Amino acid sequence: MTQQTLAMAADDNAQFEQYRRPTRRDAFLATMEQIVPWAALCEVIEPCYPKADLSNQRVRKGSATEEIERMVNRAKSRVRARVEHVFGVVKRFWGFDKVRCRGLAKNATRSFVALGLANIYLARGALYGQVRP
Repeated sequence: MTQQTLAMAADDNAQFEQYRRPTRRDAFLATMEQIVPWAALCEVIEPCYPKADLSNQRVRKGSATEEIERMVNRAKSRVRARVEHVFGVVKRFWGFDKVRCRGLAKNATRSFVALGLANIYLARGALYGQVRP
């Protein structure tokens, strides 16, 4: 028979830590669990949480699927670049690089107006009949 490690004793529920004094972290986590149950919170967040494979994956050189993986990553990057470009315009031109605490309604209104103006600014070529490169 091999000697049991501390981790094995804790996993076997051998009451290894029954005499241990709870730390501040343990007390904090117990209090937070009573205030906001973790399982219930996960159930609420899960439908809105981003699914796996939405970010670029590492491409291994020389693999059989290297070209397909590069094409998938490129498609994801094109979409992300279009979305992030609008936020870059908002940050540069309309001063959203440092956001102050103004209240949720004021910040939301300001951001909606700024994003609307950014979309108009980015579409200025099409609005004036010019084609952007």
